[in-house]
Amino acid sequence: MLMQTILITTMLLTNCNSIWAIEKTINKEHNMQVEFDSTSINYTRKGTGETVLLFIHGWCINSTYWEKQQEYFSSKYETIALDLPGFGKSTAIRENWTIEEYSKDIICFMNHLELKNVILIGHSMAGEIVLETALTNHPSIKGIIGIDNFKMIDVQFTAEQIEQMNGFMKMLENDFANMAPAYAERFLLSPATDESVAKRIKSDFANADAKIGFLSLSNYVAYTLNESDKLRKLPYKLHLLNSNYSATNIQGLERNCKNSFEVYEMQASSHYPMIENHIEFNRQLQKIINQI
Repeated sequence: MLMQTILITTMLLTNCNSIWAIEKTINKEHNMQVEFDSTSINYTRKGTGETVLLFIHGWCINSTYWEKQQEYFSSKYETIALDLPGFGKSTAIRENWTIEEYSKDIICFMNHLELKNVILIGHSMAGEIVLETALTNHPSIKGIIGIDNFKMIDVQFTAEQIEQMNGFMKMLENDFANMAPAYAERFLLSPATDESVAKRIKSDFANADAKIGFLSLSNYVAYTLNESDKLRKLPYKLHLLNSNYSATNIQGLERNCKNSFEVYEMQASSHYPMIENHIEFNRQLQKIINQI
């Protein structure tokens, strides 16, 4: 029961009038940074094409988790992987570390770069960011893909499970550096996960900003309370590429995805199929992109 309770926590244009700073090249090939107000977004851009693949990482990790995808897809598409503010090399001075605020970041980012025909690809918590962004009906969005998320739509939890989740969040707030990697090891990885993959993830969790990590997850949990309603309003087909290390509640998706959905499952022993099994992941992702 604890496993189900904790898992849900991880799948857990108002500012666009701001003047963006001139784009600054960090690496002359493709590493760049843009700034607006008190927010600085680091991103990597590779390839050219009519379609843009915008990769958005999940909780407490960063854009480097998409390196194998940018290598593979940049021969056909323009690929962009960004660090969400508060993670990786992106920063922001703010108090609201919410899904809605991150969605505004994505919208402003697309507007600044004048991106067209964008497929939003969001892993873990970024699935909710993609959902919130898609609900704006932004004209640049071509389609959306979730990676190992929306697996527990309409799953009901007991009072005991909710109490356990609240207890975990309290421990996370009090001892983030130890609790975050322990949580990853127990619930997002498995004994079959490659040691180097597990070490990388636990290290990134341990070294994440504790305040931002805790608040972003807490606000994610709050967002999921209305997630079913938001899915019913989604104006796009929801494409999901999920690891088979844990089940996806298909019935919940059937009840709420009014504009259709499709779930692809792939063999993986963790919540991070894009780094664990990138060859199969890229093959499956290409199949989904071909449908959009």
